[in-house]
Amino acid sequence: MSRPQPWDLGGTFGGRPSLHGHALAAERQHPGRPRDRLPRKQPRPSRRANLSEDAAARIVATVTRLVRSGPDRPVASVLDRQLRRIVWRDHERALEAALRERSLPPGHVRGLGRWFATHGEHPNAVRFGILLLGMAGTDDDGDILKTLGAFGAFSAEACEALVRSRADPCRILFELARQAEGWARVDAVRRLEGASDPDVREWLVRESCTGDVLDGYFALTAARAGDLAGVLARETLDEETLDGAGRLLQALTDVDGPGPALTSYDGAVRALNGYLSHSAARGVTLRRLWSLLTIDRFLNGTHADAWCPGNDEWRRVRNRFAEAVADPAARDLVLAGLTDEEPDTRRLAAWAARPMNVPARPALLRGVESDPHDSTLWFLLVDDCPSEDIQAVVEAAARLLPLRELRTGPTAEPGLGAEYALDGILDVIVSRLDDHPGHGWELLETALGNRTSRNRRMALRALRGWPAESVPPAARGILLAAAAREPVPELRSEMEQEARRL
Repeated sequence: MSRPQPWDLGGTFGGRPSLHGHALAAERQHPGRPRDRLPRKQPRPSRRANLSEDAAARIVATVTRLVRSGPDRPVASVLDRQLRRIVWRDHERALEAALRERSLPPGHVRGLGRWFATHGEHPNAVRFGILLLGMAGTDDDGDILKTLGAFGAFSAEACEALVRSRADPCRILFELARQAEGWARVDAVRRLEGASDPDVREWLVRESCTGDVLDGYFALTAARAGDLAGVLARETLDEETLDGAGRLLQALTDVDGPGPALTSYDGAVRALNGYLSHSAARGVTLRRLWSLLTIDRFLNGTHADAWCPGNDEWRRVRNRFAEAVADPAARDLVLAGLTDEEPDTRRLAAWAARPMNVPARPALLRGVESDPHDSTLWFLLVDDCPSEDIQAVVEAAARLLPLRELRTGPTAEPGLGAEYALDGILDVIVSRLDDHPGHGWELLETALGNRTSRNRRMALRALRGWPAESVPPAARGILLAAAAREPVPELRSEMEQEARRL
C-alpha cells in the first residue's frame, strides 16, 4: 500500500472539532453502537452561489491550483468557503466530471481528500474529501471512509468511495453494515450484491434486517446475495437464522414500505414454503406470528394479485399462510402475550392483535398504567381508536403524562431525537385528535405550550378539525396567547387565523 502524501494544512479552519473527530469520539465512547446524527446544525447554502452556472468550475479551478502548488492554507480556506455555499447534490456529478478531466496528480488528490475528509467542519467539505478519496484513494483510506460512512449524511458517498478505491470492498462494507443503522445501513447493504464471503451471506439472512422501516430498501439485495430460499431449504435451522429470515421476508412483503419486492425475487415461493415449514416444525412464537401476519397481508393484497391468478404455486402458498394465521392457537398466543409482564412481548402481541381482530385496548390501558413512557403502547391505543373508546384513552394520558413538564414554552425545534421522547408521546396522541372533536382538550392545550413546533402544529390541526361547538370557550384566548409567544412566523399566523374562526 502506498503511503498518503504529506499534506499538512494545520487545524480546522473554524477551530472547532472536525466532523470526523466527532465520529471518532463517538466510536470511542460507544464502541459497536450505531450513530447517525451530526453534532450541530449547519448554515444554509447561498442560493445565488448555488444557482451560478460556473459554481463547479470555480471550485475545480481552486482545487487545481491547490493540488498543483502543494499545501496552501489560504487557498484551501477559499475552497472550504466555496464548498459551504453550494447544495452538494446539485453539483456533485459536475465536480467529479470536471476533476477527472484535469488529470490531476493522484497523490496530491488523495492527500487533499484525506485532509478535507478528516478536518472538514461542514458536511460539504467532508463530502468533497470523500469524493477525492473515491477518485484517488487506496485500501489505507478504508478506516476513514468506514468511520464517516456510519453517518447517513455521508453514507452514500463513503460506500461509493469504498467500492471505487478498494480492490475488494466487500469485507469493509460488511463491517460498516453491521455497525450502522438507518440510511447508512441501507447504503452499505445495497453494495453487498454478489457477495461470495460465507460470513457475509449468512449475516444477510440472519441479521441484516432489524425491523427498521428502512429494511425494505435493501431486502431484495439481502435475499439474493444471502440466498434466502437456499437457507430456508435446509433441513434444520437455528432459532436466530429462522427469525432473521422471518424479518427479511417481512421486509420483502412490507406493503407500507418502499414497495414489496418479493415478487421480484426468483426464489419467492420456495422461501415462503420453507419459512412456513420451519415455523410449523419449531412452533409458532409471537415473533414468527408477526412475520406470518405481515406476509399474509401481502399475499392477500393488490401487490400479489398479479402473480396469484392462474399461478397454482402462489395460490397454494397463500392458502397455507391464511390457514396458519387463522389457527386458534395463534389467537391464544396473542391473548397470552397481551397479559405478559415482559414489555416487548406485550408490545408484539398488541401489534399482532390488530390484523387478527383480537380486542387489545383493555390490556393496552393496563400496560400504560405500568409503563406510561412506552410510546408504542400509546400509538396502538390511539391509532384508529373508535369514538366510543377515545375518552378512556385521553383521560389516561392526562393522568399519566407529566403535562406540566411538557408545557415548556415554544421553541423552533421540530422535536427530533431521544431527548424529545416524552414530547413524542404527546405528539402520538394529539396528532390523532382531529378525528375526535371535543375529546382531549387538556392535551391540546399542553401541546400549544410545548417546546416542539410539531406538537403545536398538530394541536392547531386538531382544533381546525373540530366544529366550533366542540371547542371550549377558553380556547380562543389560549390560542391567541400561544400565537403571541410563537417563534415560527408561519405557525403564528395560522394560530391567529384559527383564533378568529373561534
